[in-house]
Amino acid sequence: MTEFTPKNAAFHSLLADTDEGEPDGGYLCPAAAELALGEVADGVVVTDPYGRIRYSNPLASELCGSLVGLLPGQLLASSLLLYGDGGERLDLGLDSGVAAGSIPSRRELRGNIRREGGTLLEVSVVIHCLREGVNLKGYVLVLRHTSEVRRISSRLSWQSSHDALTHLPNRQTFEHALQQLLGSGASPRQHHILLYLDVYQFKVVNDTLGYSAGDALLIALTKILTRCLGEGDLLGRVGSDEFALLLRDCTLEEAKRIVTRLREAVNGFVFQWEDSETRPALSIGAVSVDHRAPPASQLLASANDACSAARDQGRNRVKFFGDSRKALAKRRESTWLAEIHAAIREDRLLLYRQPVVALQDKNRVHHYEVLVRMQGRDGDVISPGLFLPAAERYGIIDEVDRWVIRKIFRYMALEQSSGAAGFHYAINISGISLGDELFADFVLRELTEAGVAPSRVQFEITETSAINNLDRALVFIHKLRAAGCSFALDDFGRGASSLAYLRQLPVDYLKIDGSFVRNMLEDEIDSAMVSTVDHLAKRMGISTIAEFAETPELLEKLRLMGVDYAQGFGIAAAACLPEISGPRPSSSVN
Repeated sequence: MTEFTPKNAAFHSLLADTDEGEPDGGYLCPAAAELALGEVADGVVVTDPYGRIRYSNPLASELCGSLVGLLPGQLLASSLLLYGDGGERLDLGLDSGVAAGSIPSRRELRGNIRREGGTLLEVSVVIHCLREGVNLKGYVLVLRHTSEVRRISSRLSWQSSHDALTHLPNRQTFEHALQQLLGSGASPRQHHILLYLDVYQFKVVNDTLGYSAGDALLIALTKILTRCLGEGDLLGRVGSDEFALLLRDCTLEEAKRIVTRLREAVNGFVFQWEDSETRPALSIGAVSVDHRAPPASQLLASANDACSAARDQGRNRVKFFGDSRKALAKRRESTWLAEIHAAIREDRLLLYRQPVVALQDKNRVHHYEVLVRMQGRDGDVISPGLFLPAAERYGIIDEVDRWVIRKIFRYMALEQSSGAAGFHYAINISGISLGDELFADFVLRELTEAGVAPSRVQFEITETSAINNLDRALVFIHKLRAAGCSFALDDFGRGASSLAYLRQLPVDYLKIDGSFVRNMLEDEIDSAMVSTVDHLAKRMGISTIAEFAETPELLEKLRLMGVDYAQGFGIAAAACLPEISGPRPSSSVN
């Protein structure tokens, strides 16, 4: 983690500027400065000459105990309350009435920040004065724990409660804040609004432009939404392309005006990526929150249902939660149940594959992961993120699993009969199928009937599903491994119990969770996590696979680190299974 030093203070005044125009030579652009300050291990706040906040990095908010953050336009003196050891208020001295020449360039205060619950946090505050000639331009404040251990602990605490990409509170933190609001003994007259926002057709951006474009779009939308926030409002990222916004002390009429402002702000934005232009839109669900409201998790589910109903009506729609949750769930259930059953019956599910390459063997294709898509009635390909969660929620994912098993085994048999040995394939198994005592026998029977060599088959199970069905998972793994199949533990590192259960699961591969891999070039903690998992796996005789390998630089770093295999957009996107004809395709990806 990088420390903030006075030597790089010169460019901080740029953070409050817009992106219009180019900065003078020798200066960092605002985006670069903001990214750099977001990663340092100190809290950094930039103010104007009057002490109004122009910028604060995430660690400043963490030190102050604020989920919302120190918002631009607020007076720092009212947002950062510093107390002496005797309990007296300490004056930060951000006074523009004093002649600029008489203000010291650097001064330091030591005091305590009173956080939620009354606990005191001992900090040092270094105040740098920014001048342009004789004119006072503002201040840069550096907030630092007096203990190095506490500083690192603060950084880790922030990372566990916030989204690494957007720096917004994550779902768990947002839900906790919402539950705290519900349990604060609010007056019957208090009324709040919870909004659930979905980026319409976000997956199209990911599929056509790549994950880097999708990340850039989310960051841009976060900035747009943040500008629309009022003091006390809370915005969080609660899904891959989903946000939640809590409007405190807000009536229904006020919420409608805010929703209109949000939609207009997003509608006016054109996302440019290389030679492509995209006009994003929002689907918004809303639910009222008062003293009679159900728990936070149910409120979020209701808002999500309303958002889904808005999305079903088309782009840029809003739905205020009026139906009962049961009615909305029933409507969604009947729609998806019928559609998935029809897709299986009419053979409208599609098999895709994505290569997994050997990093230590010139990126030679080692095997392919099998992925499933759905072809809509209009011919469009439907993303798995739309129908697979519904299949899992309503208990029909095992029918999808069985369809995939039959289809891929037949395809592999065709590969063998064409005269080539054929590739190896990794097949995802859901938690429901893993818990089905008959599923292992079904797989073995299909293997035998298709005549596929078991050594060509790998099964991927998620850490969560394995832990939730541990006894069944062990039976399934032992039966299929005895037949010659191999196993991979997917999303390793995402759950809190990863290490505790790893020794009980006889797997051949660990798939390192992509949330650590994709940012490891910029985040030393993520890089250390990947290195640690790889080292642990090697000690246990397990090979490692890195997900979300998206750039040549990232692939090279993984190779030098010793990771065995990788897959991701930087290697190749998922594609339809090729028709089997002619000679066997090349087994290298450059």
